[in-house]
Amino acid sequence: MLDAYTHLYVHTFTRPPWNETWHPHDARQRLHDMLTTPRAHHTHTTGPDGTLTGFAIGHLERHGTTDHFLLQEMCVHPDHQRQGIGTRLLDDLATRIPDVTHWYLLTGRDTPAAAFYQANGFRPAHRNTIYVRP
Repeated sequence: MLDAYTHLYVHTFTRPPWNETWHPHDARQRLHDMLTTPRAHHTHTTGPDGTLTGFAIGHLERHGTTDHFLLQEMCVHPDHQRQGIGTRLLDDLATRIPDVTHWYLLTGRDTPAAAFYQANGFRPAHRNTIYVRP
């Protein structure tokens, strides 16, 4: 499955609106690391022919007495976007981790992904911000 995830990831994120420069080797390492993180959860969808159409990966993190879920990557093939696949991926993860208090993720501000996540119940964090170092 990792090979299929890698192929879809590179295919999706090297195109607009992301235009990232992913080499398959690096994408495979990134996804492998996510999938092997302790308390990782993932799900995927396939088309009628068995071809991967989307996936989502994240992991649980303990926060006090509850669990939070970091959605690390979600990817839907560009030809299959706006067909409800992303929402189904989120719903499937939610059934696998029903006792999670909060979900969080990082994505570009004014992107189609941000609009998608907001339509699925996410909101921008008001108290937190992201800091980067060079």
